[in-house]
Amino acid sequence: MKTFYVLFLSMIVALPLFGFSGAAVAQEGRWVTGTTASGETVRVKILSQPGLKYPRRAQRNGIEGFVVLSFDIDETGGVVDLRVADSNPRLVFDKVATRYLKKWRFSPPAIDGAPVYVGDISLRIPFRLE
Repeated sequence: MKTFYVLFLSMIVALPLFGFSGAAVAQEGRWVTGTTASGETVRVKILSQPGLKYPRRAQRNGIEGFVVLSFDIDETGGVVDLRVADSNPRLVFDKVATRYLKKWRFSPPAIDGAPVYVGDISLRIPFRLE
């Protein structure tokens, strides 16, 4: 149990430091980049990001990897059309990664004062044992 606690704390500390490919750290906070229906590239601020839970079986077997998720963000800041674009090893982390991202909340950008739907967002979630 102590090992799990140390691993969990180290992941919480490491995630903001190393971040994810596809997510960037801006001065005002974390954000992802996507495209509006009009084709404009916009940044979407991440409002909340819960902790990532490492799958027990993968942890026991010393398995590391990543999942690349593609998704859209609706006008309310929720994740829609979530799909796995790539993963390695296949199917080991996919379920955990999709559950994880479904819990994220975003602040959708506004164009002319109205929130807009943002698509074509990709995010790489690494799974590393430390």
